[in-house]
Amino acid sequence: MGVRVRVKIEVGDRSVELPALLNSGFESDEPDVVVPVSVAEALGLWPPHSFRLEEVATAGGDVRVFVFPRQGRIRLLLGTDYEPEITCNILVNPHVDEVLLSDYVIDELGIVVLSFRRGLWRHKEDPEGTVRQSEQGNN
Repeated sequence: MGVRVRVKIEVGDRSVELPALLNSGFESDEPDVVVPVSVAEALGLWPPHSFRLEEVATAGGDVRVFVFPRQGRIRLLLGTDYEPEITCNILVNPHVDEVLLSDYVIDELGIVVLSFRRGLWRHKEDPEGTVRQSEQGNN
């Protein structure tokens, strides 16, 4: 099943709210968020005008992605008074169909996975015993 959380991604005056898949295998030293072309279009990043092209290793092999360093803000939508938000790098991968959060972003947003298989998670600031259900995916 996997774990998906609801997020809001902003670039300038544009924003999208959607589920994002937690990808523990997406290891990064920076706050990287991968988005499909459709999300990049909604955020005004596609077609690209100014970007950095990088080759990255993925489970499906090496892929070239368009990198927009520190151009995004991502907020974890918890439905509470506290919703953590960080600045992030946006990586556009034409081969994905949903937003993917790196291990760095997962940690910075305070997400604690309880069960990947059952899609259960909590936020580190949630009261003890809180269990949240995964969002439905885009598929």
